[in-house]
Amino acid sequence: MTTFNDLPDIPEEVTTIVTDFEQLDSIIERYFPDKFFYLKHILAAGYSTLFINGITQPISLFLLGDPSTKKSSLLEIMRGLDKALFSDIFSPASFVSGARDIEGGDLLPRLRNRCLVTPELGVLFKDRNLPQTLGLLTRLLDGFGYVRHTGFGEVGIHENVRFNWCAAIVKIQPKHWDLFGHLGHRLLFLHMENGNESVEAEEDRLVRMITEDRDYNEKLAICRNSVNNFFQNIQARYPNGVTWNTAMDNPRAKRIIVKAAMMLKYLRGTIDDPAIFEEASRLTQSFYNICRGYALMHDRTHIIIDDVESILAVMLDSAPPERKKLLLALFEQNGEIDADQYMEISKHSHKRVLDDFTNFETLNIVEFVQDNTVKKIKLKPEFSWLLDKKILKMIKLHN
Repeated sequence: MTTFNDLPDIPEEVTTIVTDFEQLDSIIERYFPDKFFYLKHILAAGYSTLFINGITQPISLFLLGDPSTKKSSLLEIMRGLDKALFSDIFSPASFVSGARDIEGGDLLPRLRNRCLVTPELGVLFKDRNLPQTLGLLTRLLDGFGYVRHTGFGEVGIHENVRFNWCAAIVKIQPKHWDLFGHLGHRLLFLHMENGNESVEAEEDRLVRMITEDRDYNEKLAICRNSVNNFFQNIQARYPNGVTWNTAMDNPRAKRIIVKAAMMLKYLRGTIDDPAIFEEASRLTQSFYNICRGYALMHDRTHIIIDDVESILAVMLDSAPPERKKLLLALFEQNGEIDADQYMEISKHSHKRVLDDFTNFETLNIVEFVQDNTVKKIKLKPEFSWLLDKKILKMIKLHN
């Protein structure tokens, strides 16, 4: 395991002790512009939650995006954190190998109350045995441990092993979304956008980079130092872990957490007869824990309305992209949209649009509106909370 002492030296002029969220935001944005939004979600879900007592359910949050989005660089900022364990080469067998001579031993026992970080996980989704691999991961991410039989006899761990997992991958293929739905969703995602930088703006940025900016490794070291400072401060304040003040949690924030979990449950359903939906209780617990991790990063041991920002982007990005696109279009049209409008937005054929509308009806997200001139759908009343101005503002921070 890489420790913080193994990392490059921090420049002497940048050794400020980072103790609050705003300081951390400022430093990350200075060296990795427009990336703190994504890093704060990863840190809240994957790392901050490790300090909270009583959490037993693993959380997995993966960054999706093109190579140019610097998603792996953001994960590299976590290298050196006490509770982070990096695995640059991922293999399902590494969790419980059964081999007695592997340096460091099996991965699973070393993950207890830690965050597994995998900067490049694309190989997982190229695995010919992906259904079996996802079946294994489903069990691991349920926190039940894992046991198998080898030439050495029974190996593994029977009891609960709580850990978090943060990773990066380029994209999820449509066939994989369907596979997730049938095997049981356990993964959450956050999509990193490329941005809409003009050619001129990109040129200006690159000129600044080679004339004014620090070397990449130096910038990375500064950000690592800042994140390490930040969480060392939390560790110092709560040496025995954080006892959550549930009584102080904002009731409306809790209600939104449940509603977001229900929304994602339907967004990720499989189009079967009948449709198959995941259990909302697991999603609810994951979303609540992420909000708690986000609140702790803001020096609170209770959640407020602002903390739900941490799950709204995850709710949308953990759904198949085409379903997310239609839902966002419904938001733009105040919850009601017709086929002609969506053909213009999506650039899909009329038949494809009608199929999308029908699928959303099958998933219990919308209902058709009686209109003799054009096919039209509207969000069901139970999802009208998504049209609240403050909720939409939080959603548009990301989309």
